[in-house]
Amino acid sequence: MQLYAGIHISDGKSVNPNDLHYLRNNILTLDPVKLALHWQEMGATYLHIVDLDAASMGYPVNEETIKDILDVVHIPVQYGGGLRSIKDIDSFLNMGASRVIIGTQAIYSPNFLKEALQIFGPEKILVGIDADQGMVVIEGRGKVSNFNSLTLAQQVEKLGVRTVVYTDIVCANQVKGPDIINTKELIDHTHLDIIYSGGIASLQDLKNMRNAGVGGVMIGAALYTNKIKLKEAVMLYERGEQVE
Repeated sequence: MQLYAGIHISDGKSVNPNDLHYLRNNILTLDPVKLALHWQEMGATYLHIVDLDAASMGYPVNEETIKDILDVVHIPVQYGGGLRSIKDIDSFLNMGASRVIIGTQAIYSPNFLKEALQIFGPEKILVGIDADQGMVVIEGRGKVSNFNSLTLAQQVEKLGVRTVVYTDIVCANQVKGPDIINTKELIDHTHLDIIYSGGIASLQDLKNMRNAGVGGVMIGAALYTNKIKLKEAVMLYERGEQVE
């Protein structure tokens, strides 16, 4: 199971990924580049970076900061936030991102998603599904769509998507454990590789998600509150050492 250390950026700073609409001023560090290097040093083998401003505004905002990160880390990085055009995707991939995550535009423009898959390939294009009580939210989680998460997952799979980043935003805000039931539904009713995000708060949560069959887990707030030590998590659930 691949683990992803999460870095959420707003106004050029790394901010607390919890309760995004209310705690964006809860700054973790003024230097996201140092943070990225820290997680790399702590054993991260993949980074998950989100431009929160871009996600809500609909176009890349913190490109300079993200480029600075990509210039110094040697581990792969997946990026999400505000990707609405082929040009945007091409820019971030050329900048060094290993792959990108399309969210809102996957709903608004299936043809755009299909074109991106044809140009860049499914190994470079992931779809982000953020859900609130089973309903997909879009535009930086500011608007509820008419899609439930499973329906959207099945639709993007038909278009050729292979990997989905699934986030339960209620769990993400509370950091009290993941949404195993809805995640398992995606696993059971699609052939997608599911990366789960939201509410991971303990090593037991990682074990539960591994047992549910996810391909990966993004860890955010739990790293910053020391509920999970990254080195230990990587050793147990990524390398598979000493797993019960």
